[in-house]
Amino acid sequence: MGRGLLQAHLEAFDKIGAGKVDTRREGYDKQYEYADAIKGAYGIFFFQHPSMLEYQERLKRKKERCNAETILKVRKIPSANHITRLLDNIQPGDFGEVFDAGLAVAKKYGGLDRYEVLGDHHLIALDGVWFYQSTNISCGHCLHHKMSDGEKLYYHDMVAAVLVKAKEETVLPLNPEFIRNEDGEKKQDCERNAGKRWLENNAQRYKWLNPIVAGDDVYADYPTCTAILGKGLHFLFTCKPESHKWLHDSIDEGCLEKKTVRTWTGREHLEYRYQWYNGVELREELPTLKVNYLLMEIWNEEKGKITYRNSWVTDLGIEEKNVIEMTECGRARWKIENEHNNVLKHHGYHLEHNFGHGEEHACENYAVLNLLAFQMHGVMVLLDEGYQKARKNIRRRDEFFAGMRIFFNRYLFESWEDFIGFVGQDDEPDG
Repeated sequence: MGRGLLQAHLEAFDKIGAGKVDTRREGYDKQYEYADAIKGAYGIFFFQHPSMLEYQERLKRKKERCNAETILKVRKIPSANHITRLLDNIQPGDFGEVFDAGLAVAKKYGGLDRYEVLGDHHLIALDGVWFYQSTNISCGHCLHHKMSDGEKLYYHDMVAAVLVKAKEETVLPLNPEFIRNEDGEKKQDCERNAGKRWLENNAQRYKWLNPIVAGDDVYADYPTCTAILGKGLHFLFTCKPESHKWLHDSIDEGCLEKKTVRTWTGREHLEYRYQWYNGVELREELPTLKVNYLLMEIWNEEKGKITYRNSWVTDLGIEEKNVIEMTECGRARWKIENEHNNVLKHHGYHLEHNFGHGEEHACENYAVLNLLAFQMHGVMVLLDEGYQKARKNIRRRDEFFAGMRIFFNRYLFESWEDFIGFVGQDDEPDG
C-alpha cells in the first residue's frame, strides 16, 4: 500500500508542473521541469536531509540511476538555486490539490475513520505559526517587527490547519493560509484576516469532513463565527473571560447545567467539573449571535486547588451525554501546537530554517512542501505497513530518519516498498 500512498502526492505534483505555463527563456534554464523542482524539494523534507539531492547525484554517478528517480520520480535532479527559482513562480494555493490527494488516499483506506468526533464530525484546528525570520533577507510580502534594539525583524507566518483528535498522536496537516503583506510596508496582515481567507478558500474543500473548526480566543468573535456558519461548518473556540467579559457576566451561574466525574490516576484524586449553558449571546452589541457556552475545571484533591480551567463557545448543542467529548475536542486544539508546530520546528523538519527565500512564493512553497511531507508521514503511520514496521523497529524519530538518509543515499532501490522494507533490517541490499 505504501507505493500508492506516496504516489498520490507525486502524481499531484506532476499535475501542478504540467499545468504551469513555462515562461522561462530557451536554453539552460529549461533543462529542469517544474515537477522536478517540486519533487526535489519535497524529497528534502520527506527524508529530512537538506543535502539529499547532492548525495543523489553521487549515487547516480556510481549506479547510473538514483533513488530520486526510482522512488520520487524526478526526471533530472535540479540544483538548490534552480529549485528556489522555479518554486518562486508557483502560487502556494496550487498545492491545495496535493493536500486533498493525501487526505483522499487516507479516506480510501479507512485512515480517517479514527478521527471522527461527536458522531460524524472531524476536528480542524487552526493556529498561526512562524516559519521564517531574518534581519537582512526580506521580500515585499514579509511581515516585520521592530525589536527592542531598533533593528527590524522580517518574518513569514501562516495560519496552519490540522486534522486532530484527542488521544490521537498523529495529526494530518491540511491546506494552510499565508499571512502576508500585499503592499510592502503599508499594511500589516494578521492571523484573524488570514483565518477569514482560509475559510473562504477552504470551506468547500473540506465540507465533506463535516468539520468543526477549533481555534484559540482570537477566532471567537462575531464575524468569524457567523462566517463559519454561513459556509455550513461548525465552530468550537476558546472563550477567555478577560476578552469576553460581557458574555461571561451575562450567564446566571444558577442556570448552568453541571456534571462531575471523579477519577483516581494512581497518584491523585481528580474531580472533573463540567458546566454548560445553551443559548447565550456572543456579544452585547447588535447584531449578535447566540452560542453555547462550556466551562471545564479540574480539581486536584491532594493539592487542594483547581489545576486546569478553560471555557469555550460553540454552535453545537451541549448536553450531558456529549459534554465530556465536547470538552476533549476543545482541549485537542493544543495538539496543533504540540504535535504539529513543535514537531515541525524542533524534531527534524526545521520549519524555521531558510531553505530559500525568493522574491514571490519560494519561501511559502518550501513551507508547504514541508507540511506535505509531514502529512504523508502521518498517512503512512496510519496505513503503510512497511513504514509502521520500520518505525516500530527504530522508535526514536531522529534515529529513524537518520537510517532513512543513510540507506537512501548509499544504496539503489527500485521502489518505495523495497526501500522502506529494508530500513528496519540488518542485511544490506543487492545492488
